[in-house]
Amino acid sequence: MPLPYKINLIDHDRWISTDYERGFSWGLVLNDEANELGFWRVVRYNRNLDLEGGCYEFSIEKTGPAIVSQEFNFLDSETNRGAALSEFVSDILAWTRTRK
Repeated sequence: MPLPYKINLIDHDRWISTDYERGFSWGLVLNDEANELGFWRVVRYNRNLDLEGGCYEFSIEKTGPAIVSQEFNFLDSETNRGAALSEFVSDILAWTRTRK
């Protein structure tokens, strides 16, 4: 079944709905054909210290080295989160195109 976006961060909405619980700060990355590309995760983010920001990372293995990363600040700001996510998925998409 096709997915809505070229790059889909599975369970990202769940992480937000849990008020950024660390245990939910990761998930699968799938393309629009539902093929697994790897994993997304958030590192260096403390929901109690929101002003310090954090980093989205993409890796092929759940705990593997980051292939793509995107720093962010003020995660609770929809504008900042949207900008960081947009850059993050755009960079993952660019990475997939280099692999063909």
